[in-house]
Amino acid sequence: MKFAANKKYVFYPAVKGNLDLPESERLSVEIIRPTAEDHGTLVFTELVTQQKKDAAGRDFTATSAQTRFNASKILRFHVGAIKNLIIEDAGKETPVTCGEELAVASFAGMFPLVNAICTEVCSDKITDTQKKISKSASDSSGTDGTSGN
Repeated sequence: MKFAANKKYVFYPAVKGNLDLPESERLSVEIIRPTAEDHGTLVFTELVTQQKKDAAGRDFTATSAQTRFNASKILRFHVGAIKNLIIEDAGKETPVTCGEELAVASFAGMFPLVNAICTEVCSDKITDTQKKISKSASDSSGTDGTSGN
């Protein structure tokens, strides 16, 4: 049985209308696929128990599972180049160009973006589009597999 390594590929997060922008203006994130060993340290499931009341006012306990990501580790070690992400603060624009910079950034609207990236890193699906993006990215780069755009 043969598997595609596809260690790096470009991801376009579906946040703030990003996918509606022309490709050259879209926020793009290079994803560095985690190893099998590393994957277990990136995502956790927590059981959360809450006391609630039903419509008749009776108490009951509700338990749900919540997924938690190790966002720091994901952004620092599994996100490479970032394109077209700018943080504006008091009139000053600062580009965010890599996962490590995103890990220490603070801006309004960052949680949906970080969650989308973490979900993507922890997923194990590769679409044909991602395969094509990954192939063209590695073909047009030097040694790091990022796109030459």
